[in-house]
Amino acid sequence: MLRLIFQNIEQSFGPSLSPVSWLFYCGGLTLLGVVVLVPIWRVWMEYQIMRLGMERHWVMTCGRCGTRTLVSGRVCGQCEEDLGIPWIVRFWTASLCSWQGIIPRQVRWGGHLLGSAVFLLLSVWVVAGTGALAPQGTLHRLFLGLGLVALAVFGWVGGRALRIGKHGALARVGDAFMALAAIGAMAVALFLADAARPSQEIPLARFETFANAAQIGARVLQLADREVGFEYLQLDQEHFGYHRVVPLGFSGSDRLPVERSALTRWLVSHLRTHAASYTARGFTVRIRTERLRTEPGQAYEVVERAGQVIIRRVAAR
Repeated sequence: MLRLIFQNIEQSFGPSLSPVSWLFYCGGLTLLGVVVLVPIWRVWMEYQIMRLGMERHWVMTCGRCGTRTLVSGRVCGQCEEDLGIPWIVRFWTASLCSWQGIIPRQVRWGGHLLGSAVFLLLSVWVVAGTGALAPQGTLHRLFLGLGLVALAVFGWVGGRALRIGKHGALARVGDAFMALAAIGAMAVALFLADAARPSQEIPLARFETFANAAQIGARVLQLADREVGFEYLQLDQEHFGYHRVVPLGFSGSDRLPVERSALTRWLVSHLRTHAASYTARGFTVRIRTERLRTEPGQAYEVVERAGQVIIRRVAAR
């Protein structure tokens, strides 16, 4: 169903879909880098401000003498008249200024750097796990870009929600809900990206046919009624998603084994001999043969795609 939807999207938008996918993909990578680097930049700037001896203060105009004065207490620094600041305002401003000391600053800086490091590791894990640095196709690149944008939004609002310092409780709750929404959007985008990934093909062999025979490398295999068979060993482990195909040989009028190393020959022999015991342990060992009636004067290839072995004719170039 998703494959059909993706095909309709590609057919509807055509070539215009490619620049849009590049825009979201490059934008997502850029936003991700910005979200990682901004806290580091902020810490560096605050360190430079502290090193220069610059401080941040509240300023107001005294109602009696009209002097613009620094608010360091309840009275004006010029005429010593009560500034009339309500206690709730004094409490609020004092709580904000409490983070301007050396130790609170260092605690805040450590929190910012730790958060950046954790988010960097999370980003590397997501990018590596999804193969985001090697997109395959326009739709795959588009959904990867949307996922990276959502990950960057999660890092930004999640950092705001957990930031050490002045930040209201309601604002933190709002940022937390936005972070959860970003995580959900990222999960959906990465799921669609995985579904839009083109099926990878693994080439297994190649041969050419003439008369009633097949040329496989430097060897010739006589065919019976122009039918060629490709024999292979298939090893599966369903719980871990393990799947492996090992070519064994070609069959026609006789059998032509695939050239393998001594270690591979021993491994194949061992698996075939102990197939029942491996099956009891969760590994399924099968010997299968894929057959195709060929036409003379054509080139064919054997590929593995989506867990299936296929013999097909190579399109003329």
